[in-house]
Amino acid sequence: MVRAIIFTLLLFLLPLINTHGDDFTYTLKKGETLYAISRRFNVSLELLLTENKIKDPSRVPVGTEIKIPSMHLVSKGDTLYSIAKKYNVSLDDLIKSNEINDYTRMRVGTLLIIPHSETEHFDKPRDPVAANKRIEQSDTLWPHPGPKEEFKGKLKGVVISGRIGDRIFSISSGSVVWAGPYRGFGRVVFIESPGGYIYVYAGNEKTLVSVGDTVQPGKEIGRLGMNVHAGTPQLLFLVYQHGKPVDPWQAPRG
Repeated sequence: MVRAIIFTLLLFLLPLINTHGDDFTYTLKKGETLYAISRRFNVSLELLLTENKIKDPSRVPVGTEIKIPSMHLVSKGDTLYSIAKKYNVSLDDLIKSNEINDYTRMRVGTLLIIPHSETEHFDKPRDPVAANKRIEQSDTLWPHPGPKEEFKGKLKGVVISGRIGDRIFSISSGSVVWAGPYRGFGRVVFIESPGGYIYVYAGNEKTLVSVGDTVQPGKEIGRLGMNVHAGTPQLLFLVYQHGKPVDPWQAPRG
């Protein structure tokens, strides 16, 4: 049951990664290279060059908007043909973009890069920090003490801003039921409390707990990483019970 809930929540994360048929774009900053960007988003440099029609990666000026290819999470019943048709891309391009050698053994849960198509149409990206603030009690336990903004959309949560490497803490007791990387959200930790709540901490650069670990309120579980969508260090904090979202401001602590 818990694994099913986790898988469902990860599926909800995916639209935030795919954010666009205009593709998600990242602004090249001073000192950055296309190679560094390709590693951050886990896509090949060759694909970035192709998607952005760049011939010389050494001559891309600061401030250039770099298109990051969309992604698709393979689900039961998917085939490479059906995925290519869905996104209106050629089967050959889909296979080449993902360096697939044996397309008869595609596993459910695999993330595929979707090469650019001029006719794709997706929802526009949401800005997680362009939301209303709330007044919080000074004694309320949070994963991080930084500024908080409501995150609205398919996911109901809170975005907490900080600095790279800041300590992230569990706000509840419970058991770690997931701890690992998820494309576009750094490393993600799921903690299930004795009351059946699942607390999601997404955006860690490093995690300090493993599946099966028991934690207590205030336990350090990770270090803050970069939100690749916003270009700043941010933690996405979500709470669920029985697969339904719970307002993080009202979620049980301790």
